[in-house]
Amino acid sequence: MSASGADTRPTEPGAVPSRGRLFITVLCGGADRPVAELGGLTPFEAAATPHLDDLARRGSSAALEVIAPDIPPESDSGAMALLGYDPVTHYTGRGPLEGLGMDFWQPDGYSVAFRVNFASWDPDTGRLDRRTSRDLEEDDQTALVEEITAQVTLGDDVAFRLTGFGRHRGILALTSGTVPLSGQVTNTDPGFVSRGPFGVPVNTPAATPATCTPFAEDPAAAATARLVNQFVRASADVMQRSAVNERRRAAGRRPANLLLVRDAGDTLPRLPGFTERTGLSLSMYGQVPAERGLARLIGARFTRSRPARGQSEPDYYRQVLPQLLADPADVVFVHLKGPDEPGHDGRPHDKVRAIEEIDAHFVGPLADALTPADTLVVTCDHATPCELGIHSPDPVPAVAVGPGVAADRVTGFGEKAALGGALGADRAGDLLAALLHGPGGERG
Repeated sequence: MSASGADTRPTEPGAVPSRGRLFITVLCGGADRPVAELGGLTPFEAAATPHLDDLARRGSSAALEVIAPDIPPESDSGAMALLGYDPVTHYTGRGPLEGLGMDFWQPDGYSVAFRVNFASWDPDTGRLDRRTSRDLEEDDQTALVEEITAQVTLGDDVAFRLTGFGRHRGILALTSGTVPLSGQVTNTDPGFVSRGPFGVPVNTPAATPATCTPFAEDPAAAATARLVNQFVRASADVMQRSAVNERRRAAGRRPANLLLVRDAGDTLPRLPGFTERTGLSLSMYGQVPAERGLARLIGARFTRSRPARGQSEPDYYRQVLPQLLADPADVVFVHLKGPDEPGHDGRPHDKVRAIEEIDAHFVGPLADALTPADTLVVTCDHATPCELGIHSPDPVPAVAVGPGVAADRVTGFGEKAALGGALGADRAGDLLAALLHGPGGERG
């Protein structure tokens, strides 16, 4: 029985018991575009990746459209697609998955959840730093959350829960047993616009935070927009007065004094269990709460896995590898964040270094440790081009090596090279079916 209550026992025998286990390694935001600073190469092409290139020579490659040509994926929708669930069909927004992943979602009554950024806003100068320069320390973020939780009330029988993670990121959920709430509201984060359930990044966002408004003349949406604006104002007052920001100002750093809200949703995806669909068990390793929410919905085991405070990425890779290899699941999915932030920050050389560290300290040792019956896939959940600084809908490279995968003519791992691959999948949602059943296999 899955955490969501769905029966995930297999309805038919496992699809590929003779192939051993399947390991899916996802390099967050690894895909990119040619970068002038790298001589017109992408970070994958510029990086020294002997182990990824060896996989390309021994296996088969593909360039995968993750969702659609006009929809930049997030890590959760990218993971959903790579596990065979088409986000166009199933996705209901990042907020609900994040809220479920943090145990903020209430099955009874009304819930609406959002992704938030801890931002810095100076109305006198008109400067909005949407990510507080990425330098908000974990202890300071926790203190801000605790102060907001203790001092802000919304009334109307509406409660909120707030958490922070990853320096500038957070999750907000509003719940009520009596007041109808709706995810049909706009973002206050000017960096994203809503396209259905998808949050689409803006190339040149406005320099001021937006006001939350309902998309339609609906009482629940109007009430939710009012509550969001009330919460944003009240939490900003608390953050402005906080000792955390007094210390930041004294040190010459911008205060974390505003929460930007986006990606609202009031409905969880309805997803068939992974084992029910495939006959295989699934274990997921990641650090994004939305991935934990996805794991709960599809009956997967989730392990929160990220570098400890002060731990280097190579040390983390050496630590997590034995856990992955000892995991008893048929399919092991691991999400590695290393390349993403350098892409957001426009640091191509750091992105190259992050890719090289993964190649040397993770991909190589993992490939060496697998048995001849195992299959290894390396791909990305989305592209984060350095010269854009935001996610893009560009295709991502993928390579698979295993007993059921015929080698093609590709000899290196990268965006251009993958275009010549013969893996048999053009979309991320087709990848798992192609590996389990061959090209044209069914997908959910």
